[in-house]
Amino acid sequence: MSLDDRLREIYDRQIMMKEIGEAGQQKLADASVLVVGCGGLGTPVLYYLTAMGIGHLGICDGDKVALSNLNRQLLYTTADIGKPKAVTAAQRLLALNPKLKTSVYDCFLNAKIAGNIVPGYDIVVDCLDNFSSRFMINDACVMAGKPFVHAGVGEFYGQLMTITPGKGPCLRCLFPQGDHKKKLEESNGIIGATAGVLGALQAVEVLKYLLGLPVSNDGFVRYNGLNTSMEKIDLAALAQCRCQNRE
Repeated sequence: MSLDDRLREIYDRQIMMKEIGEAGQQKLADASVLVVGCGGLGTPVLYYLTAMGIGHLGICDGDKVALSNLNRQLLYTTADIGKPKAVTAAQRLLALNPKLKTSVYDCFLNAKIAGNIVPGYDIVVDCLDNFSSRFMINDACVMAGKPFVHAGVGEFYGQLMTITPGKGPCLRCLFPQGDHKKKLEESNGIIGATAGVLGALQAVEVLKYLLGLPVSNDGFVRYNGLNTSMEKIDLAALAQCRCQNRE
């Protein structure tokens, strides 16, 4: 997607930043990002990536819109109840930017799908709500040497981590016992703004990676909305982990 006068006006507030400029904006326009999960995290991520000028978005989710989604999943309305999330999200994003290229995967993730689609993108965003699927994304990205941005949310809290295979820890370094953490997947409450905060941070991490700016890949960030704090926790990669030994 080449920058014409209209696009330069749309992205004027980004182009004027020294970290971006017109060359950086063109990098965003040339970039491809896969977002897995179109829920509380995925919808703000998708919106902000579209608004910042990403040229190609992959959108993966096999779920349908439910009434209980609407407190936090900002791309949907009551008129969308029962519609496929990935398809509906793509339609909303194209209304924001008709030049956006979208690849819609109206399906739930499995290891085969992840292995097939991850290599085609510059970076992946994990907006999922269960550990088993997150580990599928982790493993597919490690195998393909692709970075991805992880986040998880619940109630007033969240965590954020960017994984760059070979240059820092991955989810299996953070959770070396794998998906024994399934007990954390039980349904819990959440305010929409918590998902919005972490989704916005994920979008910023994507932008920084694509522009060659430092990302948070040496540990993870914990967000506490009750006391309005963020804490950076350093994490070393496990020497024996596949993310450090992809050969």
